Amino acid sequence: MFKLLFISTMLLVATSMNSSSWELKKDNDGIKVYVRSVEGSSFKEYKGETVLKNTTLTKVLNIIFDVENYDKLFPDVSKQKVIKQISKYHNIHYVKVSTPWPVSDRDNVTELEATVSDDGKSANITINARPDMVEKKKDLVRISGGKGHWELKENEDNSVSVLYQYHGNPGGSIPSWLANSFVVSHPFETLENLHKRVE
Repeated sequence: MFKLLFISTMLLVATSMNSSSWELKKDNDGIKVYVRSVEGSSFKEYKGETVLKNTTLTKVLNIIFDVENYDKLFPDVSKQKVIKQISKYHNIHYVKVSTPWPVSDRDNVTELEATVSDDGKSANITINARPDMVEKKKDLVRISGGKGHWELKENEDNSVSVLYQYHGNPGGSIPSWLANSFVVSHPFETLENLHKRVE
């Protein structure tokens, strides 16, 4: 298990070497959101951090993998379903994302997989876009790529430290300034909703 966590971490470090340093964009209600530029992309990467009180790693994992309730966790999700349940903490799922006019609504196919440490106190969840696994719909723009991860660590004071990091390509025609405004609001609202789900 730890070997897998180490390999995943090293891959993420290698990816980050092609990125600029993090810039704090929002710090409110115990949630911090950072963004940075990524070499070769006009779209920024985001990272959100927070600490969830009075909870456990297992409870947080179950919320993150609760695809049926993604409309209560991720902002603007209007449809969600599991395409393939590989194991309890490994699935491929589909979501539809509603976007403000005049931008076309998006959809996304994602593989989500958790690696939990042997002591059950930490977990790394990889997020990888799988855009070709479901036939594209004529009225939606398929999010063409994306990669990220969640890092969870259960602390001794009955809290869980959370890091949520992602870089994606929204696909289609969308101004980079509009997409980059999303990289602050999306992780902040997601972690805000995660607090509510835990409570």
